[in-house]
Amino acid sequence: MNNGYRKILIVAGMTGLFLSGCQSKENNQVTPAEVTVTEQTEEKSLSDIYKEIEEGVELPKMVLLNDNYIANYFGIDLAGLEEYVFTNAEEVIYADTVIMMKAKPETDKETLKEALETMIEHKKAELENYLPEQFKVVEKGEIHVVNNYVYLVISEKAEEIETIIEQYIK
Repeated sequence: MNNGYRKILIVAGMTGLFLSGCQSKENNQVTPAEVTVTEQTEEKSLSDIYKEIEEGVELPKMVLLNDNYIANYFGIDLAGLEEYVFTNAEEVIYADTVIMMKAKPETDKETLKEALETMIEHKKAELENYLPEQFKVVEKGEIHVVNNYVYLVISEKAEEIETIIEQYIK
């Protein structure tokens, strides 16, 4: 075999290897549609959802409310919940509140909703004459009931927060 033929065979072989490598690489790529489907079906705990809210939305300093406060102030029987997150702005000059509850199947979601409605009314009464701008924020607060989930967001950034919540609560 002469050198000319040998060079052609080597170049042809290397080209074939190169092209086959490119092809297998393309076959292993994940399409955006596949990623979207995976993200939509991902299940997160309410604590993890709240962490995502903290990382993605600028809020005033928030505090987690303890079980006694939730039971006494909101009148909610925590035994009827699978999981929950109750947070308020640490400073009273902010109305920001994020509440997410996953009720046990037998728990009456309407009772949970009523407890949050009562809390909204109390918060409005506290703020109406004292902090009118924050009163307006509370007025826009909306309680959502989705299957076994009940949640409430009171914040100037409510839309952003609800977008995060709605990714996981369906």
